[in-house]
Amino acid sequence: MIRIALNMLLAVGAAAQTIAEVPNVFSFQNVDRPFAGGIGRYQQWFSAFSLQQDIPEAMRFQQVEIFAGSSLTSNATTIDCEVLIGHGNLSGVTGTFDNNFATPPIVVAARQNRNLLAGAPGAVVMTIPFTTLFTWDRVRPVVMEIRIYGNGLGNQPFLYNNRGSTVATGQTTRVYQAGSAGAPTGQVQQGVGLIVRFSARPGAVVDFGTGCMGGGGVVPRNLVLQVPSPGILWQHQIVGTASQEYTMWVIGNDTTQWETTPLPTDFAVLLGNPPSGCFLRTNVLAFQILQTVGGGPGLGAAQFDWQLPPVTSYVGFTFYTQWLGLDPASPNGFMNATQGVLSIVAPVGG
Repeated sequence: MIRIALNMLLAVGAAAQTIAEVPNVFSFQNVDRPFAGGIGRYQQWFSAFSLQQDIPEAMRFQQVEIFAGSSLTSNATTIDCEVLIGHGNLSGVTGTFDNNFATPPIVVAARQNRNLLAGAPGAVVMTIPFTTLFTWDRVRPVVMEIRIYGNGLGNQPFLYNNRGSTVATGQTTRVYQAGSAGAPTGQVQQGVGLIVRFSARPGAVVDFGTGCMGGGGVVPRNLVLQVPSPGILWQHQIVGTASQEYTMWVIGNDTTQWETTPLPTDFAVLLGNPPSGCFLRTNVLAFQILQTVGGGPGLGAAQFDWQLPPVTSYVGFTFYTQWLGLDPASPNGFMNATQGVLSIVAPVGG
């Protein structure tokens, strides 16, 4: 039977939206890429530090806004483009586009015509809402890619300036190539890029730590199927575990200490057994024991569904979950464990 600590529901509610204007510079310069260049491929790297100034925890990016430069921009047109976002490398970007993502990028805004407006200095001239949200882990840099396939001015370059920076070294860098939305390489410019405003929505699901190998040479995976929010049926799965064995799902709110025990800690030692190399990564406020199904070592699975209370007092609360299971076929002959997953509760509606 699941045991739930009451203090899990006592968190302070979170704001519905957070904005971050990056890079954060004292003066602005005009930049005429990517939109004014006609057809082309553009990537911009944003340091984790620059985003951390305004975004206090892991969140989901849901929109980007782009500003006019320092003079009236009258060449309004449409831009045929798509937008991708992924985590970037700590070292920034290189001239090879496909090497600049540390994680596979997500198409956050599919290809379509978008309006590039005329606007007074500093006005928002393009707003791109994301149909697929990107979860930033608040640890790694972010790379935004804009692929431009054409425009309403015969697909040609045109006069247009956006608000940007040419001196934001350490905060942003861009790579650009005109002529093809799929160009493999481009020119890198350190400290140069658009000033953009990201809107981020509270709530996230982010992996942390590592699991330990079980039977069949497989490290089981902890899958959290939805961002938690009040009133939903919150679903958790373990896959790649032992079949027809017992596994335990745990949830906590601290990854540094469980009562007097520092975390992470070897779970087998905690139970009075020899070291297993499988680490418990969260304190245990609640748990559920289940029997797995499946057809052999590394092929087992189990699922636990939790009906979250339909109240908002715990919006913004951070949970840590993990699975630990019996696995006689594992290298330690005893157990396996998944990676941990950090989940931050989103407002009502996800």
